[in-house]
Amino acid sequence: MKTKLVMSFALALLCFSASAVEPKYHSSLTVKSVFSGDRNKPVDVYYWYPTCKENTNFTFGNGNLFKAVETQLDAPLAGEKFSVVLLSQGGTRSAFSHSGWIASSLAQQGYIVVVPKPPAPNEITPDKAVDEITLRASDLKLGLKTLNSVEALSGGADTDEVFGVGFFLGGTSMLMLSGAQISPEKYRASCDNKTNIDCRWLRNNNIDVATIPDEKFRPLQTENKLRSVVVISPELTATFAADTLTMIDNPITLITLSANQHPELVPAQSMIELSSVTLKDIPGANQFSAFSECTERGFSILASEGEKALCQEPGQVSRVENHQEILDAILTALTR
Repeated sequence: MKTKLVMSFALALLCFSASAVEPKYHSSLTVKSVFSGDRNKPVDVYYWYPTCKENTNFTFGNGNLFKAVETQLDAPLAGEKFSVVLLSQGGTRSAFSHSGWIASSLAQQGYIVVVPKPPAPNEITPDKAVDEITLRASDLKLGLKTLNSVEALSGGADTDEVFGVGFFLGGTSMLMLSGAQISPEKYRASCDNKTNIDCRWLRNNNIDVATIPDEKFRPLQTENKLRSVVVISPELTATFAADTLTMIDNPITLITLSANQHPELVPAQSMIELSSVTLKDIPGANQFSAFSECTERGFSILASEGEKALCQEPGQVSRVENHQEILDAILTALTR
């Protein structure tokens, strides 16, 4: 009995911690399949959320190359109202499993995190890649719209407090939900002026972005609920129509992972100069720092394939430390 009381007290402390660094809760996950009219098929939306239940019963990610996240399915929501974060992590062909570390971390800090699952990389043919720019933003709107019908979260989401966090193409999505629109002309020039990170892949598959028709960039209705957004090394910032950037009125925190920065991830000057933008640089991290931690086996496999950069941090810190710095920067922005 004494042991049980001690454990219960420790769990209570965890669920009501005042620290901005230590987890305040455990994370839980529920998944809902929602039909997307834009995709003409169902989309699985992953809802991460805080719980006081401790035991894990679900592994997110396969843990082969990158470490999986241990969490639990459909645990009781901790008994409060929680702010909502729309999250999109990764580029066109990134593995969905890389969203686990940040989604779980945000849930542990007391956020309900909405993460639509995009098509797997092998499902995105090069001729359909440009469609993902708009479709990923559409998926986020769908996930938010469906939030109130998710049984595990019944009554627990504060939909007056909705934020956006996006990495890479996910950052592009958050800017689009805030009102920015892709200029078809600028996108068609993006491989000539090195502002599109997918150009080599597209070129190798005989896709000429200079021929992409205007209708691929249909205007997206903004998501007026977003209080603020955090974008980490967002893609395609130089392709936004300048007049739509100036229409953004919600605060933007733009985080750059600037060590060995890929030229296509350097934010456009038009973004940097916006009065709504606050800049934050993490000089000891690069784009791979946003990936999940590598397993020992994963490091060996990727090193043998000449891809060890996916596992090695550019500075003198570990990926765990860079994850913490990224998380701290996001939390600072969300609570500003």
